[in-house]
Amino acid sequence: MEIFDIIMQSQDFDYFAKSSAPAQSIMLICKDEEFCLEFAKLLAVLILDGKIDKNSQNYQKVMLGAHPDVKYYPTKNQLLVADSQEIVAESFVKPIFSSRKIFVIKNIDNSTESAQNKLLKTLEEPSKDVFMILTCSNPNLVLPTIKSRCVKKELAKVDDEQILKLLGQSENAAIATAVADGGVGLAQRLAAKPELSEIATIAVQVLTQMTSSKQILDFSKKIQKHSKDFSLFVKCLSVAVESMLQIKAGVKPKFEIFKEQLSAKAEEYTIRALCKIDEKICQLEKELSYNVNPTFAIENLLLNILEVKYICK
Repeated sequence: MEIFDIIMQSQDFDYFAKSSAPAQSIMLICKDEEFCLEFAKLLAVLILDGKIDKNSQNYQKVMLGAHPDVKYYPTKNQLLVADSQEIVAESFVKPIFSSRKIFVIKNIDNSTESAQNKLLKTLEEPSKDVFMILTCSNPNLVLPTIKSRCVKKELAKVDDEQILKLLGQSENAAIATAVADGGVGLAQRLAAKPELSEIATIAVQVLTQMTSSKQILDFSKKIQKHSKDFSLFVKCLSVAVESMLQIKAGVKPKFEIFKEQLSAKAEEYTIRALCKIDEKICQLEKELSYNVNPTFAIENLLLNILEVKYICK
């Protein structure tokens, strides 16, 4: 199975495939940037061909990123006014290879307000052969005037079983799938990290082996070995806590690969304690986004876990 097969089998893609005519301005909403972009590519093929035919020249050119009538913006990290001006100018140029021209604008929510405003007229009064596909993860950061001119579609998370079929049956694949939470692109990136298994194991050990404040420094050192992946460790810890709650509820845990270790220690935590720990983890995720000292923040979290576990007996 490939990522394009997952997309084509989804209800979200079926929604567009069954439409009588494609909307000229579409906004795809998804936190998984890679998946959203691949969805946009297939949607571009659907707009060009009216169907998905892997043997068509449009399909092959779009998948290779070499279709002259499918343009991708921004060229760098953020859509700027200069990009929008180029899109507006290009929209008046006739298609070269097909009868339609498509602009895929990635992460519109990461663009400047001026750049968004510059696109308004083109979105409002597009030429009949011009189509725009916008992707974003946070629609709240997109101008209301932009959103009102688009058909909006929030893409559903992908089922874990489908992701595992894509990644293959391995320890890293199982961990990546659990951590990615329905994000195919993220799962693919995580599964390729050699250190993923070690980071997830440390997260599980925090819950199953840390019993006193004397161990905090030792665990902190283990975590600091992966200082570039602090946020990944925090996410793995969150999944471990969620899995322990699932075990106590008698359902299949997300971290099934660590089920034996987590089950052995689940009775040492009350449901209230695990919920409190999860709150502390969510708080830490916010703190890391504000550029706080990650080492201090992690050590404070480890201490909080011990305190909550003791208080909420």
